[in-house]
Amino acid sequence: MPKIVETELKEQIKTENFSRVYLIYGEESYLKEHYVGRLKDKLVDDAFGDFNFHQYDGKNTAVNDILQDADMIPMMGGCTFILVHDYPLDKSQKDIDALKEYFADVPDTSVIVFWYDSLEVDTKKSGKWKTVENLFAKAGSAVRLDKRTEGELARLIVASAKKRGCTISTDLARYMISIVGSDIQTIFSELEKMCAFVGEGEISKKVIDDLAVKSLQARVYDLSKHILKGDSDSAYKVLSTLFAQKEEPIAILSVISSCYVDMYRVKCAKAAGANESELAQYFSYKGREFLIRNAARDCRTVSVNSLRNALDALADTDEKMKSTPIDKNILLEETVAKLLMLRNA
Repeated sequence: MPKIVETELKEQIKTENFSRVYLIYGEESYLKEHYVGRLKDKLVDDAFGDFNFHQYDGKNTAVNDILQDADMIPMMGGCTFILVHDYPLDKSQKDIDALKEYFADVPDTSVIVFWYDSLEVDTKKSGKWKTVENLFAKAGSAVRLDKRTEGELARLIVASAKKRGCTISTDLARYMISIVGSDIQTIFSELEKMCAFVGEGEISKKVIDDLAVKSLQARVYDLSKHILKGDSDSAYKVLSTLFAQKEEPIAILSVISSCYVDMYRVKCAKAAGANESELAQYFSYKGREFLIRNAARDCRTVSVNSLRNALDALADTDEKMKSTPIDKNILLEETVAKLLMLRNA
């Protein structure tokens, strides 16, 4: 089988037409873990899990030991399910060669899954990972599970709310994403809370505002909005709240910088005649398209020169935070003051 997409993997699981080997990788941790779990549920009988299910941490196990266990005959005619987590195949051509030889004749009673979560599989920049991807695609299935677009996430929220007995509009689903972020696990957690609150009712903007836990990005975005409006009192109030919540100054600075980078990209894209959708694709805003919309709205009255000066100030603060003993909170407060002054420069 070739490289497949999520819908094809879902169909394999539904019809129980499994590949003998799987490579599961990509950006979306929730989806990767979800489908690994569904494969395990389908292929492993809980009564014989101790015999037929074998899981390995790739850092502590040799490929040859894993393949020996894959040859084991499953108990009671089931399936030997081999799950390997974050094995650094890009580090050893010998391991790749061993898999290639084994994949030529995988036992019909075994399914081998290499699942990558914290270890990045970059098939565009790494020739080794590209070789690994092709190897799994030829012998079974290579499945890349990346972050969903904002539209896909919004449809998922609407459908998930309906399953829970409540409703939410597509526009408010998009608003919810801008508040809680695009992580699917976080979205489900927040949605569960809101559905429990409204029962069989409708999730309104007020419900989202009252119940949703704002992501750091959303909270810092509020800070950036106040800076651009010249509202110093509100800006410092948000900053004080972030300090009280023990948010790391470097993390706050990073998000502020991202907001200004987004606005700078929008300004440059418009000057070059590009639209927002092109910008979102070029810079991989998948699942976070709202950032481009926010940036386009917020930078209307800000000049490119102001944004460049602000980015220079943010870069200078970043360097100081990482190279001097100056209190990081004070550095952030000074930077907010500089940004307030630079907004009309």
